[in-house]
Amino acid sequence: MTTSDIHDQALNWFVRLGDADAPEGAWLEFQTWLEADPARGEAYGRIEQVWVALDAHAPAEAVVAPIAANDVKPLRGGFSRAWLTPLLATAAAAVMVVGFWPEISGEGRFRTYSTDDAPREVVLPDGSRLSMNRHSDLRVRIGARDREVAMAGGEVAFDVTHDPARPFLIAAEAYEVRVLGTVFNVLSHGGRFSVGVRRGRVAVSGDAMPEMVQLGVGEQLVQDGSAAAVVSRIDPGQASAWHEGVLVYRETDLGTVAEDLSRYLNKPVSVSESARALRFTGALRIGDEATMLRQLQDFVPIRATRENDGIRLTARDGA
Repeated sequence: MTTSDIHDQALNWFVRLGDADAPEGAWLEFQTWLEADPARGEAYGRIEQVWVALDAHAPAEAVVAPIAANDVKPLRGGFSRAWLTPLLATAAAAVMVVGFWPEISGEGRFRTYSTDDAPREVVLPDGSRLSMNRHSDLRVRIGARDREVAMAGGEVAFDVTHDPARPFLIAAEAYEVRVLGTVFNVLSHGGRFSVGVRRGRVAVSGDAMPEMVQLGVGEQLVQDGSAAAVVSRIDPGQASAWHEGVLVYRETDLGTVAEDLSRYLNKPVSVSESARALRFTGALRIGDEATMLRQLQDFVPIRATRENDGIRLTARDGA
């Protein structure tokens, strides 16, 4: 298959998935197509980038009037390849000449959303749905030309309405997640950052990452502190399993589990030297402190001891 053939197929997929009502089956077919050849992902990524850059460089006078929140609708199908192909080609040349990625700007004000000891569901004006986990804070701005989320910390499952004309960007500390429309989960807490994709594709970049990483269905990126980012395969349904009331782990070090417990119990959970080498595979049902600690102790040979304002996990035969 030639480079031109791959480009045409990528363009067809971009048009097909531009319909906000594209069925989940189409996304699964798209993922199968992507995984058959790395060149396909690169071609599709270039088309996405050109489309976003094209919108960012659109003349201001093209906006006739401000768009009210209740008038904002995702783009539907009906694209014509007859005009889309040359338009994208022209835009690609323009982007190469410009030589930089435009910063997000535009109309719309930020709105703050927070959670304490209970999750929260948020529906944005563009139809995107945010499932906020406990102790999460974020600010959201929905503009006529772009959509932006700034995460101060916590965990959020995103179901983003597909809208090629308005990229959806998430800033979490030193990381940025760029997406046109998909279902994925973002965690930013205590120096740990992760993104897991349930449907579609996202692009992740960060100060500590040498280059942008694209993630597809069933892929997860995790970066702890200054350690290198690690991409692994997961069950797509586990990307935001917490939303179903369950925390799922697979060969996970106890320190990571303790960080999660710290967020859910809203108190520091530490791991003793004797238990640092232990790893956990299993699922914890989200509940109160006694319930979650009891479940963990049933799975792993540890004991949980309450100390001052926190909890310490130690190996049963250690100190």
